[in-house]
Amino acid sequence: MDWLDFTTTISDGMAYWPDNAPVHIKKTLSIAGGDAANVTEMSLSVHTATHVDAPLHFLKDGPDVTQLDLSTLMGPALLVEIQDAQFVTKAEIEHLPLPRGSRVLFKTQNSRQDWARQPFNPDFVRVHADAAEWLRDQGVVCVGVDYLSVGPADTHHILLEAGISVIEGLALQHAEPGEYELICLPLKIAGADGAPARVIARKR
Repeated sequence: MDWLDFTTTISDGMAYWPDNAPVHIKKTLSIAGGDAANVTEMSLSVHTATHVDAPLHFLKDGPDVTQLDLSTLMGPALLVEIQDAQFVTKAEIEHLPLPRGSRVLFKTQNSRQDWARQPFNPDFVRVHADAAEWLRDQGVVCVGVDYLSVGPADTHHILLEAGISVIEGLALQHAEPGEYELICLPLKIAGADGAPARVIARKR
């Protein structure tokens, strides 16, 4: 089957976390302007659009993005549609068949709009701590969400301290629930607490 692109396009002026650097993209060289080639300059936070959090994001001495176990970001993944308008909760997901080593992606009401082109929404649907604890206890190795953050600091700590890879900012607007083959490859940036990633998936 065809591969689907779950990656949010990085664009100038797109939505960004309020205390992070905004996104600026501009041409520094242009064939139309007489240069030999087109060259683009980009300025942004590593937590822009679709990206992966490294443990270093919330753990003082945690591994950086170059030390991530890429096997946690590739393989079978379950995409689940969440109905709660505020949180991914334990009550809504505890029935899921998630054996140890599972990867799970959450499609929420965040995906009802092209959020990347809208102003930052502080009321985005996020993963509740009780759900994060349940996912940890199931032995999940990767959690993906459809907004710029998986949730507050406690949710991050629960997941990252357990070695769970976190993918944020997924583009799931047109994705159907079900089982997928997932490939997520974050950029290899020395010392970084996260990195933009290209994420593709295909139905299993």
